[in-house]
Amino acid sequence: MVEVKLYSYGPKTTLNRGGVEVEIGPDVFIAAEGAGTFEGVSVEKRIAKMLDDGKDLNKIARRIHRESTRRGHASITTSLQIQMEVRECSRALSLLLVAPPFGSYLQESQRRAKVERSSFVEPVGLPSDLDELFKETVKELYEGYVTLVGTGVAIEDARYILPLSTKTSLFISTSLENYIPLLQLCRDRESTQYFPHEVVEFAEKFEQIARELSPVLLEARLGFRNRTATYPYPNPYKPEDSIMQSIISGNGYPEEPMVLNVFTLIENGALLEELLAAQLKELFDTVNPLATATVLEPMSLVAYHQAIRHRTVPTAVESIYSASERAVKNVERYVVVPPAVKKDERARSLFQRLASKAFETYDTFLRRGLKPSTAVLILPQALKLYVVRLYNGFNLLHPTGFIATRTCKYAQWEERGIAYKIMHDVVKAAPTLSTVIGEKCRHLRYCPEKEWCPIILKYHHYSDDLHKRYMENG
Repeated sequence: MVEVKLYSYGPKTTLNRGGVEVEIGPDVFIAAEGAGTFEGVSVEKRIAKMLDDGKDLNKIARRIHRESTRRGHASITTSLQIQMEVRECSRALSLLLVAPPFGSYLQESQRRAKVERSSFVEPVGLPSDLDELFKETVKELYEGYVTLVGTGVAIEDARYILPLSTKTSLFISTSLENYIPLLQLCRDRESTQYFPHEVVEFAEKFEQIARELSPVLLEARLGFRNRTATYPYPNPYKPEDSIMQSIISGNGYPEEPMVLNVFTLIENGALLEELLAAQLKELFDTVNPLATATVLEPMSLVAYHQAIRHRTVPTAVESIYSASERAVKNVERYVVVPPAVKKDERARSLFQRLASKAFETYDTFLRRGLKPSTAVLILPQALKLYVVRLYNGFNLLHPTGFIATRTCKYAQWEERGIAYKIMHDVVKAAPTLSTVIGEKCRHLRYCPEKEWCPIILKYHHYSDDLHKRYMENG
């Protein structure tokens, strides 16, 4: 069972009215701020005047929220901020929770924390024989994970064989609007054949929290029922996506990232280099809409989970069920095997056998009539799926963008390989960008990691003494 713990929320305030403290919750606070766009007084004065005039604050809030949400004013529903923790959910759920772009997510890392035997979510309502098959398969996958770690494979690589039912926890700071698409979709019972049970369970608990905090705003927003009137986010739990399948098949199911399009209006690479070196942010930021790259990328579920947390990179993802159908037919081609596993024949053989076992169990579940949304929990995180991502100037060229952060030696190996392939292909298509595109140490002129590596020497003079000085002085 998914546990959702509320820690804080806002905006809210307290007004002193004749010695009596009056609590003003998000419904009234946000409505008053919304009304204040027409007049220049503080929210406290505005609410105080409403009270002095004997007005019904809830009635005013109801009218403002209803009218604003109907007109598509997302600033109203993005103003309600909620901080919460989701405890011991599956990776299947967290894949979706971290996808909406207007939230902040701090998640337990399987790169560093070893998974324990009890760290798995079990599907609800399975027939006894299929329940036994699920537990048996999870046991084999976990024991394989332990064996791989025991032979020297790093836990960040061994985790590829673990199923999506593996538990995780995460802290979320989000607006109400961020999860409105999820609440809408979970009200559609047709979606339950694609959404894992935990997703529906989370949606119900989140809606309950939001209803307790801001019932008027929530009701107004859910009353606007057009599901396309929300911000897009990548959702792999869907029927076959014919748009994505056309792109994937049309490009021959590539084995590595394929740059589909590069566009730039930047003609002076030397000027870019000068602006970056001088840290003239107000000028360098101009590049954000002036350079873009659209890329078709094959990646594991492990890498996908990290990729979508780069929230400034718009992402389209194929259906996880389409990816699984391919893998059932050809396990070897449609799983991602870490290099550390590939180089050891026994480890590779074990990995492939376990992946095959997971997909056999998945296929058995489907043939026995289970919903795909239930069967999905047994899929290994090595499953390969395809995404199309759009990188703008920030993610191509800035020191905290995707390319700069993911080409670092300490980045996860799969994401690092993707970033380098994109970087090299973008430079081929747009040579002017070569003056600034690269690892973050190129931009920063020092290494921010505890231990520096030779990459920085491609761009700058560097030494142990310089590194120590930077670490001490910032």
